Amino acid sequence: MSSRREANSYDRCARGLWEQGRYEEAIQAWRNALALEPESVDILTSLSYALARSGDPAEALPLGRRGVEIAAEDWRSHHALGHIHYRCGDYEYALKEYLAAVELGGEAPLLHCDLGDVLYSQGRFKEAADAYTKAIAQSPGDAYAHLWLGWTLRQLGEEGAAEEHIEQALSLAPNWEEALYAAGQNACEKSDLERAQALLQAAFENYPEEDEEGRAAAASELGNVYRELGKPGKAIELYRQALALDPTHSTARFNLGLTHCDIGEFESALAEFDIVLQLDPEDADALIERASARQEIGDYDSAMKDYEKALTIHPDDLDARSGLGFSYYMMGLFEAAAEHYTEVAKRAPGNPWSHYNLALALDVSGENDAADEAFELALDKSGDDAEVCAAVARAVLVHGRNGELALRAAQRACEIEPVSADSHAALAMVLHGAGEYEAALTHIRKATQLDPESAEHTYDLALIQEALRDIEGARESCLEALRLAPDFEEAREALERLERGF
Repeated sequence: MSSRREANSYDRCARGLWEQGRYEEAIQAWRNALALEPESVDILTSLSYALARSGDPAEALPLGRRGVEIAAEDWRSHHALGHIHYRCGDYEYALKEYLAAVELGGEAPLLHCDLGDVLYSQGRFKEAADAYTKAIAQSPGDAYAHLWLGWTLRQLGEEGAAEEHIEQALSLAPNWEEALYAAGQNACEKSDLERAQALLQAAFENYPEEDEEGRAAAASELGNVYRELGKPGKAIELYRQALALDPTHSTARFNLGLTHCDIGEFESALAEFDIVLQLDPEDADALIERASARQEIGDYDSAMKDYEKALTIHPDDLDARSGLGFSYYMMGLFEAAAEHYTEVAKRAPGNPWSHYNLALALDVSGENDAADEAFELALDKSGDDAEVCAAVARAVLVHGRNGELALRAAQRACEIEPVSADSHAALAMVLHGAGEYEAALTHIRKATQLDPESAEHTYDLALIQEALRDIEGARESCLEALRLAPDFEEAREALERLERGF
């Protein structure tokens, strides 16, 4: 048998082995073929491409360059060399070779997919989308091209088209872990949590054991599903599983911190945010969440420092600005708090909470008229947010001014959410403050019926009963409030006062 025929035999064997996933055997067969035909561009490009894909780009690189030297006008040699550069992380060189391959007439779907990959890696999403679209035009059944066109369209903000291509990829390759993951992530973002759970679980199970990065991503996203389902324990378990697979998975660690915050475990949350910030000290989101957790444990000074650093990274971040205002407020620096809340209100004039927070800071700073104006703005911008209306009513009531505004705010809260316990409780206390005790009793009883486990509403009931001289009823309500919240100091003091009156 001639050397050329023997080389061709090895080449055919290698291609068959590669299609079967027997990559090491295929590479060895191509080595044997190249030893017999060292100037064969087909064998050079096949071996160099295979070496690059199997994780040995250093050996592949000189072979790829040799292929281009021998056949500079053959697009396949440029394609192979481009892929080797891509695997080495040399995206500019990879792009140069891919474009050369296209200019030489290369029209293979794989070439356009590879071109799309390098453009995506460079953040050139529009050009990447064009490349994946060309691959699909040539091979409509290419699941890879559909999936990555979907990812690219998401980067371009074209969510509908992105979902369409991701679902197409899943229909073409229903057991492909990458398509399952992408479709699961889409379902999670659309709050289709049951489907998201099934898809992401399947993705996790289908990722190869050695693909720890992929399995970590699926576990982390599945944790997000369970967090949305209100199952923080399972979410924490999955985030920890993701981190066991990939300790540098910052998203899993960040979300683990958020979940600890959800259940009041702020010290544990801080430990996770600390690690996220060790990995990336410029992560503004982690700085803001760590600051929020620090506020929850009363460490306002440290929280303030985190918010200030976040603002050096993103000066226009309103969450950081508002959080900084709250830290100043809680430290008793009310004028500084008002300055920050004023800035937030200017930048987010339609957000009722920005005006509400500003009103609180202005009021304790002694700027009562300005505070009332801010409360009015908060109510005006409240839209259909009953929580804002109830908060305005209670705040104005506490400050002892503008009873008419308090009444309007509380009534609006009840109109927006007639089955809201907080809305009825706010209206009850406004009426109590106005001396309309019978009307107040009607609304506070409604509040306790809607939320019988609220110690605060039960305590408010006691106050109204006391005002109506129903001393025994007030005493029983205080006892119930203390049963619901044994450390409720105001209820204990009210009970002692009532018992002294007998």
